[in-house]
Amino acid sequence: MTERKIYLIHGPDEFLIELERNRLVHKLKKDGYEEREIFFSKATSFSFEQLMGEQYGDLFSSKKIVDLRLENSPSKFDGELLEEFCRNLSDDKGLIISILGIDRVKTRAWFKKLLNYSEDVEVKKIWPNQKKLWLKNLSSRFNVSISDEEIDLIIEKTQGNLLSSYQELKMIKTLDNHSKNNHVTENSNFDIFNLSNSILRGDLEESLKILDHLKLQKGSEALVIWGLFREVERISFLKEDSSTKIIGPFDYIDNIKAKSKKLSDIQIIYFKKKIAALDINFKSGKENFWKNAERIIIEFIKPEFLQ
Repeated sequence: MTERKIYLIHGPDEFLIELERNRLVHKLKKDGYEEREIFFSKATSFSFEQLMGEQYGDLFSSKKIVDLRLENSPSKFDGELLEEFCRNLSDDKGLIISILGIDRVKTRAWFKKLLNYSEDVEVKKIWPNQKKLWLKNLSSRFNVSISDEEIDLIIEKTQGNLLSSYQELKMIKTLDNHSKNNHVTENSNFDIFNLSNSILRGDLEESLKILDHLKLQKGSEALVIWGLFREVERISFLKEDSSTKIIGPFDYIDNIKAKSKKLSDIQIIYFKKKIAALDINFKSGKENFWKNAERIIIEFIKPEFLQ
């Protein structure tokens, strides 16, 4: 019998959990798992009964990654459903469960039961005296040649912040692996317009890839907020009057008109509030901007997460 691809990621740092999740997604995609479906346990429309429909495959479906972000501890009944889901997961499904913000997870009964079916991926806290080794190992994973002195400079520049250090390392990788001309071309392919268009097109993987690239560009947060608000505002205009003139390439116009027909007025108001909150929190330095922007994009592409 084929070994199931089930991973249970947990630890004290959500950024490190995100890194590990991205690594596992990349690994599964190399193994032929082409599609990915993301579920948030706190989403108003989510239920474990709904998740159960994902456990079985069929002869004609491609391999798929089920990406479950477990943000609250399941009830006894839901924990049993999740255990059954893991037990009966078909071979053409890979499951990544990221446990976020749940205290004392190792003591939970449902967690212990899930370990019978999954690989335990515990992400340890990175202490100050471990950051240099962590960056060294990360540079090896990125195939980036970097000296100890350069690592010390990154840690000093970022004041030891793991996310900022990671972004600095990815920027070094980008500059190392591309000529100046290629780098300019790549930037032009990952600008805010392409983010908007990929979101409107419903291409989740491409949108998250572009967002991840924008993280490396200093000061791009305000541009992301502007781009998200612009598209929601234009959709709002189209809802009021479908003949509203929108300027842009033909594929962009087709995509935004199609999206305006799919979103309800209530959902449009919801996204306006979420983007306004994103702007306020960014200006005040509260919360994780990129995590919240990612959540908005996922919900915008997959509005079934909303009521």
